[in-house]
Amino acid sequence: MLRRIVLPAAVAAAFALAVYAASERPPAAADKPLPEMKFDDVREIAPGVFFRYSSISATDPSVPFGGSNHTWVVFKDYVVVVDANFPKEAADVVAAIKKTTDKPIRYVLDTHHHGDHAYGNGVWAKEGAKLVAHKNAARLLKVNGPKQWEDASKDREDLRKTELKQADISFDDPYVLDDGVQRVEFRHFGHSHTAGDAVAYLPKHKILCTGDACVNGAFNFMGHSNSASWIKCLEGMEKLDVDLVCPGHGKVARKDLLATQKRYFVDMRAAVQKGIDAKKGLDEITAGLDLPWYKEWTGKAAKDIKDNVKHVYDELTGKVDHERLGAAPPPLDWRAEPRGFAGR
Repeated sequence: MLRRIVLPAAVAAAFALAVYAASERPPAAADKPLPEMKFDDVREIAPGVFFRYSSISATDPSVPFGGSNHTWVVFKDYVVVVDANFPKEAADVVAAIKKTTDKPIRYVLDTHHHGDHAYGNGVWAKEGAKLVAHKNAARLLKVNGPKQWEDASKDREDLRKTELKQADISFDDPYVLDDGVQRVEFRHFGHSHTAGDAVAYLPKHKILCTGDACVNGAFNFMGHSNSASWIKCLEGMEKLDVDLVCPGHGKVARKDLLATQKRYFVDMRAAVQKGIDAKKGLDEITAGLDLPWYKEWTGKAAKDIKDNVKHVYDELTGKVDHERLGAAPPPLDWRAEPRGFAGR
């Protein structure tokens, strides 16, 4: 009889201890509401994980373009940062990081080679950080970066005051940083926004930082993309255990943002292909592109982002050599172009 009494008591004690421990444990990302953020705000979205929301608008030209969003992770002895931004904005983010921790910044991931994600590399290097990029992003930044930097310097004073810094570490297989407290996995799923896109996955917190492989709004520049491959890349990301998505541009969202972003490419490819099959020209296909859900999501009609439609049209009619994409410079600020995300 004694054993029958003691065993349930032990189980009850263990259950109570588990409940107490759970109550003491910081809430998971999914347990928290999505943060309400203004431009340049910083929020701790999980223990030791911070997100900074950079200014951007697809419809309001008065909003200054603040480059990429940033996520940083505080490890026991150092800090890991996602994206380098432009030099001026990189300095702003360094200052923001130092308000959250006194640990040194040791690693910065360039999610791809575009200026608003990589041109601030020199700022981070001066902080003692190693620059990490997928091998394709590192190659594009090395081969095409100097000329593109020179051209971009004409429009940005912060570029004229510094110089282009190349990646220190390039990877193909996942690059993992783990100190037992935090874990970040840099992964490449294939050619999406660019041939060198990388994401940062935080499995312990179920957070995915996507760079421009997934954005929250009408912020897709498709000039260096492979839209068919991009869909498969997003499907790969959907297989990860994710609660929060920190996009390259736009607000933090739940995992369903990946499906929303994917739908844009799936639906546009289907609509453009239908027009091609009906022997319609590009202008007619663009004018007839009707994706009401996209405008509801972004505030902008899909047909008004004409360069994206043209890119998909060129892909489906065999006019795009995906191996050479990235040789031409991307726009520094897409709103400077009259038709949205147009290449220069």
